[in-house]
Amino acid sequence: MIPVLLPLGLGFIMMALGLGLRGGDFIRVLQAPRALVAGLVSQMVLLPALAGGLLVLYDGPPAFGFGLLLLAACPGGITSNLLTALARGNVALSISMTAVTSLLSLVSIPLILGLAQGLTTGASQTVFVPVGQVLASVFVVCALPLAVGMGVAARWPGMARRLHGSARRISTVIFAAIVVGAFWGQRETMLAHALDVGPWALALNLGTMALAMAGAALMRLPRADGVAIALECGLQNAALAIFLATSVFHSPDMVVPAIVYALLMNLSAGGFIAWARRRALPEPAWEGVRP
Repeated sequence: MIPVLLPLGLGFIMMALGLGLRGGDFIRVLQAPRALVAGLVSQMVLLPALAGGLLVLYDGPPAFGFGLLLLAACPGGITSNLLTALARGNVALSISMTAVTSLLSLVSIPLILGLAQGLTTGASQTVFVPVGQVLASVFVVCALPLAVGMGVAARWPGMARRLHGSARRISTVIFAAIVVGAFWGQRETMLAHALDVGPWALALNLGTMALAMAGAALMRLPRADGVAIALECGLQNAALAIFLATSVFHSPDMVVPAIVYALLMNLSAGGFIAWARRRALPEPAWEGVRP
């Protein structure tokens, strides 16, 4: 039952994301592409690179280390747009980053994981990456549902607006159910190895958010852009990582980093939002947010 419900739930999450996307979201960001480029570099280059560096230093079970890299290769999470609004960040930029990285994940995830095979030392520790199966899985549960949602929004915008609010709330429940279900299924491994994985997951989360903010500052981007990029990089699609770990790699141990990260990323996001709101303008950047 779980192997069937997991991809269906993830597909619904991505379709709900597509329902909320409009052409104007991309046009606004493309009019000032520096922020989008900075965000994509942070999300698709710096984040996997940081995870790769941690993997080189990590001396624990290789499945845990590779699971952390698998998470880093995934696109932004479903809650990043809402949390960016709460943090008074640039929501249009956040939406565009989520959409672009989700679509590019069809190529980026197999590429990053394929390159990462060489980071483990020793033939006995090397994790085999079935690139073709990863590509097909990401297409079916990520790119295709996202495209369907965007197609519905373009063809029937009124219906998409009516459905989007409910679909987003249902998506949040599904995401929580996936994480809780994965935690319950791997609770013994989680309890035994949480301290082995937790510090590394926290280092990846805080490190990538700090790098994103620093990169935005170096490029002299507005603070709202830096907030959006940091949250987009820090909030990963843990549900997709759980699906790939269980359905493609068939490795329960690879699920552990995704579960630990999912718990930690929401805690750190809460602190980051409180920090960002104290330093933001009085009104949030609500462009692109729809009920």
